[in-house]
Amino acid sequence: MEKEQVFSEKTQSKYLSAAKIICLSFLFAVPVETFAESVKEMPAVNVVQQQGIVKGTVVDTQGEPIIGASVTIKGGTVGTITDIDGNFSLTVPAGSQIVVSFIGYTRQFVTPKAGQSLKIVLQEDTKTLDEVVVVGYGTQKAKNITGSIQQISASQVEDLPVSNLADALAGQINGLSVNTGNRPGDQSSLSIRQSFNYAKDGGDSTPLVIIDDVIQIDANTGRATLEQFNLLDASEVESITVLRDASAAIYGSRASQGAIIVKTKRGKSGAPRISYSGKFAFNDAVSHSKLLNAYDYGVWANSIVKATGKSSIDPKTGLWDMNKLFSNDELNEMKNLNYNWLDEAWSSAFMMSHAVNVSGGSERATYFAGASYYDQGANMGDQDYNKWTFRAGVDVKLTSDLKFSASVSGNQSEISKSFTKNASNLDAFGGKASEQGDYNLLHHMPRYIPWEVTLDDGQTYYTSPALGPHANSGNAASANQIASWNYFSLLDNGSGQETKAFNYSANFSMTYAIPYVKGLSIKGTYATSRSTSDSEQRQMPFTLAFLGNGLVKENQHLYSSHTEASEYKFKENDKSSRVAYNDVITSNRQMNFYINYDRTFGKHSVSAMASVERTDAEYTKKFYLYDNPDSPYLGTSTTAGTLNAGNSYTQKNESGTLSYLGRVQYSYADRYMLQFLFRSDASTKFAPENYWGFFPGISAGWVISEESWFKKTLPWFEYLKTRLSWGKTGKDNLGAWAWKQTYSYAADKGFQFGSNGGTLGSGLTPGKTPNRDVHWDSTTKWNLGFDTRFLDGRLSASFDFYYDRNSDILNQHMSKVVGVPITVGGSYAEENYGRIDAKGVEISLGWRDKVGQVKYNIGVDFGFNGNKVKEWPDLPVGYPSDNTTREGASTYMPSWGYRVWRGTSTGDGILRNQTDIDHYWAYLTEHAEAAGTTPKFFKITDKSKMKPGMLAYQDLHGALDADGNLGMPNGQIADKEDLDQLCKNNKTYGFTTKLGLNWKGLSWSAQISTSWGGIRTIDNYKVNVSSNQMLWSPEAYWTDMFDEENNPTGRYPNAGYNGDANVISQSDFWTISTFRCYIRNMSVGYSLPKKWLQPAKIESAKISLTGNNLWDFYNPYPKKYRNMYDSSTSMYPTLRTWSIGINLSF
Repeated sequence: MEKEQVFSEKTQSKYLSAAKIICLSFLFAVPVETFAESVKEMPAVNVVQQQGIVKGTVVDTQGEPIIGASVTIKGGTVGTITDIDGNFSLTVPAGSQIVVSFIGYTRQFVTPKAGQSLKIVLQEDTKTLDEVVVVGYGTQKAKNITGSIQQISASQVEDLPVSNLADALAGQINGLSVNTGNRPGDQSSLSIRQSFNYAKDGGDSTPLVIIDDVIQIDANTGRATLEQFNLLDASEVESITVLRDASAAIYGSRASQGAIIVKTKRGKSGAPRISYSGKFAFNDAVSHSKLLNAYDYGVWANSIVKATGKSSIDPKTGLWDMNKLFSNDELNEMKNLNYNWLDEAWSSAFMMSHAVNVSGGSERATYFAGASYYDQGANMGDQDYNKWTFRAGVDVKLTSDLKFSASVSGNQSEISKSFTKNASNLDAFGGKASEQGDYNLLHHMPRYIPWEVTLDDGQTYYTSPALGPHANSGNAASANQIASWNYFSLLDNGSGQETKAFNYSANFSMTYAIPYVKGLSIKGTYATSRSTSDSEQRQMPFTLAFLGNGLVKENQHLYSSHTEASEYKFKENDKSSRVAYNDVITSNRQMNFYINYDRTFGKHSVSAMASVERTDAEYTKKFYLYDNPDSPYLGTSTTAGTLNAGNSYTQKNESGTLSYLGRVQYSYADRYMLQFLFRSDASTKFAPENYWGFFPGISAGWVISEESWFKKTLPWFEYLKTRLSWGKTGKDNLGAWAWKQTYSYAADKGFQFGSNGGTLGSGLTPGKTPNRDVHWDSTTKWNLGFDTRFLDGRLSASFDFYYDRNSDILNQHMSKVVGVPITVGGSYAEENYGRIDAKGVEISLGWRDKVGQVKYNIGVDFGFNGNKVKEWPDLPVGYPSDNTTREGASTYMPSWGYRVWRGTSTGDGILRNQTDIDHYWAYLTEHAEAAGTTPKFFKITDKSKMKPGMLAYQDLHGALDADGNLGMPNGQIADKEDLDQLCKNNKTYGFTTKLGLNWKGLSWSAQISTSWGGIRTIDNYKVNVSSNQMLWSPEAYWTDMFDEENNPTGRYPNAGYNGDANVISQSDFWTISTFRCYIRNMSVGYSLPKKWLQPAKIESAKISLTGNNLWDFYNPYPKKYRNMYDSSTSMYPTLRTWSIGINLSF
């Protein structure tokens, strides 16, 4: 009887709840199906419609409080989170269940009783096998993944003070390489594993990026682009997934270099939740290379000028020609000179970012909206960067079977850069300056040269820089000469470049679950985006104070000797003066139709997806170039000067793709997994008969640890899964219409005949020779992986072994094959020829544990890779040091250099005296006599021309024969003939270590990068003293350069002998340790106790201090003249950033 009474009460309670829900559903027009789950899971207790305050504590299995655990009412929108002591307080209707959850722990459902104080113990979800992982065109449970896929949450990188999302991924994912940009607004590049590209045009190694199922493609080239990826703010990103193996085959040709899938945040049911994150940062160069001060430069320059023969000894007086040397008086004055151009132009900068998000909704509809702003101040001039983004989306359950999703997003960015067109081809320190080479030029400007002078007329003028003591600088009104450049003058006259870009996109999808076939659904998506970019470049005329010959006279090399305006020439420099307008508009559209099936039959799970995808893109560019702009230039075309019709143009492109794709997956008892996927792409870059490429993939997984025999044999293995995948992708890395003969039109570059002979008119220029047979190249990928966990989940490991076969390579080197004429009447088209096999291993290890109340984690990622050329065009014979790609070799080439002859008096290879020279020449003579030749040291054939301060090199080989073999030593040191492998493969190895600590509200994390291998040398630069060449200020270690008179024990050879003796060519004299270990980033955070926040109605708050690009533990460079990030020839330094972060939620 009692049992029947209880049953009756349970039944009444259940039906009473159901009746009330049905009534409320009619009242608010909410479908009954929305509440079905709640009806079925109501607890079997008497319902009393009263509310009570439920208090409790959430702890882990060790009894330690869990901070920030979510406590919500099941089926409702009310909730809270635990405070620093794990406590919570929540008003709960009688009979309702509460749901307690926290990342990394198993969710619990609890039915509280009135007045009861709860203690809820959460169990660690050590396997997290039910987590959902984003894959191509869908999601899968982590336990069912069969490919080499790694996913991270944006929360892992959102605290990093970086300007773009790619920078934040450095060191986060094994097998993903990040090449960061340093200048404000520079975009970083990404690559996955080993990538190969040998096409002349159209080639790329960028992985494909997919944002919310929309493929990111450059509308002009059709290639993958990171533009929108880099503009994303971490606050709007939910997860980032990297497909490293054949899993990317679902994206076909464009994903031959791998794929990166980004899922942005969506709304979650519950009360509106508002969050704010802000960063206030300070950045500066990690350091600038230490260079010679003015006095040391003067001493060094004198030695160089003497060694190069620019100054000689007067045979009558026996004295040096002081017209081209600094005098002792000038050197003494230079001790007090310090015109540091870079220090004058450079400053630390402020950076800030703000992001606000709001999300919430009901079981029927959810929403998310967010906006962010980022501003990076200028370290030099006006070179700054800012961007803002917004994103909003809704997911609506229209009926129980029909779901609608929509999102809109946009971003705007502004970049300001320097623009020095008249110095773009100038010889800077270590290379050409380029249009943004100002940092290098400023950095290496000799410090005795002022950037401005005040003359006797009371006026201040920007100076034309001297070349050094040795040469007249010609004039200050030319292009690509240092005498015609002054950063501060260009900064002052309005020269520069600004780019403003705006993008918006909209995504819509409709999903319908077929009611009569369980698990079957159809889905349609449409995405559209439009981008605009408006760029303006200005190189305005300027005038410099020019001395010319006045600086190449005895005791007249310093500007302090020239104070009268009459000594200077003032001529306006309008070379390369121009204004250029560059406007680009692109639009992309993508449409997909899907049929999805997902069903479980007992232990059998089957899912399938089939889709047709269509994309189209439009690209429009308008480029207008004006010469000799007016002064003042007012920002209009009417004041921009004369239109340069020959170099102004408009361009329009249209492109489209059609693809068919699908995936079938089967799982038995979550123990055995099998997956097949395919994609078929068409590319009009090929002839019609070669349009289509078919890209299949198959993978399998086996959870071995679920086998009974395995549990008995290896009980200490908690989890072990093996994965095996195979797939095929391809590339169409060539320009459009490569299979047809194309022509370009020019209005003023064609030869005229007849009455117009001798003048230029309209004409056609043929493009490269077409190749109708060119087709998709092929990349076949194999991957074997193991995932395992031990010791109650504390130790985890993942192993991936891959082998990629790249065949039918679109190869531009066919034009170099033996037998092809040097001139074939035009450029030579690519052909499909070549094969490169790549292999590697990636290992990730993780340890999570706790000591007392301190939780900690350690993770290590490392890998090894290599490749071998299996098939390649037969290229002409050359020197081994040419590093020509050949069959049987690797694309990781050796690094070549000379071996120093150690028979000198100090054993370091420097010839310090005549005795050293005699011994070295005898060494060469001995080899020469044995080979039947005469001794020779590069161009020197007479021992008397050998000078103290030169480097002596070993005689390793003789002349090259017709088969490409080097002969025996012949007593002659020659370029290329006597080079040796300084390292067999110029390849870097390394690993990344991730550390984390948590104690109550405090957290600490760091990423440490360690590397070695390849080659590293001391920076040195070829000294130029020829016409119009600046004798730049070199690195500080050159204070110890050998000079026969002033420093005979100098540690380094005399760089002035480089022209005759190659003293600064790469050799083992300059090599140093390749080991590096540094802290890439580190963060300290503190979550404020909830009791502090309650009065301000704040749900949670965290403050953090984060540093990026931090310290090296070891620096092998002499006297640490430079840091480990940047060479002394860098065009812009790496920035170290410190950021204070604030995260709030309401």
